[in-house]
Amino acid sequence: MRSGTALIFGAGATKACGGPLTNEILPRAFELQEFIEREDFLVHLDQFLRENFHLPQLGARTRENYPPLPLLIGLVDIAISRKHSLGPGWGADALLLVRQALDYAIFAVIEHDLLRLVDNYYLNLMRRLPRQAPPTIVSLNYDILADNTLMRLSEEAGFIGFPDYGCDVATEIYQQQNKFGKLYKLHGSLNWLYCPSCQRLDIGTTESGRRTAKMLEVLYMEEETRLDERSGGGDLYRRYTCRGSPCRDCGTYVTPVMISPTHLKDYRNPHITRVWYLAEMALRKADRVIIAGYSMPWDDIDVIYLFKRSLKDLPAAAITVVEWDPTQRPAPEHPVGQNYIKIFGQGLDWHPEGFADFALNWQP
Repeated sequence: MRSGTALIFGAGATKACGGPLTNEILPRAFELQEFIEREDFLVHLDQFLRENFHLPQLGARTRENYPPLPLLIGLVDIAISRKHSLGPGWGADALLLVRQALDYAIFAVIEHDLLRLVDNYYLNLMRRLPRQAPPTIVSLNYDILADNTLMRLSEEAGFIGFPDYGCDVATEIYQQQNKFGKLYKLHGSLNWLYCPSCQRLDIGTTESGRRTAKMLEVLYMEEETRLDERSGGGDLYRRYTCRGSPCRDCGTYVTPVMISPTHLKDYRNPHITRVWYLAEMALRKADRVIIAGYSMPWDDIDVIYLFKRSLKDLPAAAITVVEWDPTQRPAPEHPVGQNYIKIFGQGLDWHPEGFADFALNWQP
């Protein structure tokens, strides 16, 4: 039996709130280099791009000079998996560092831009949903806008609650607190910390536990270290690295959980596998689905397959698609609308006004 509305958020929803789209991340990283550089990651990445993709020097390049991020990550991943070189000086070790630098660039750009959030349209939209039950969300994004919005709504409901991530989070404060809403993050999250040895999964939180934290090192800082850093003498800079911090259970260095935007996505992380299963079950039960900011590119086959399986019996009229089009074309005349029609059929509830206007004006 179907019941309730499920929300699906893609990169366009976060873009409306001030975050970057996928192919804006690389040029944005170098625009912000003096603010976000760590361990010469961007220096190394810049050299790789100039030698392998013919980019001009930094001061002479435009955003159009950069290769698409999914293509770039895919090529590097193929070379690493096949133990190939990409030219003199770009053997296995150098390419592994390039790969780390790409992950760091994604993390740092999203972190930087969303710290300057002005409008939270996630909150505007969720406040318009019926209040009988907390929201169910499937997110394709790494950012924690949906996370913090659900925590904000839990406070408005009279208690502090983390979203239910649908996976085995070991962090004590997460286990102790009540849960508000379901949030299935198909590609991981900026604030998830994973141990590849013992498979422990933690989340970063602020000291009060009231908000999740985007910086990877926060969870593992002891209280005296926090106090020391507030006075300016701590080791925040040292700990804020792609290597992360040691696992509390086995001491292996933890890594962020971010499924990179490439054609060769790796979903084998056991926590991610569980999230995908629960997301499919949740979408099967929804009687209405709102998909905001996701263009459904044909090479994103895993996500399209998820939608096809879980929403195959839902009428097209019950599927709301929110896309930004300044010319306000109807779905059959818009390339994104055409993609959705091919999957779900005619009669979609099509909204080309963009996520911001939709969130402010939608009437359930």
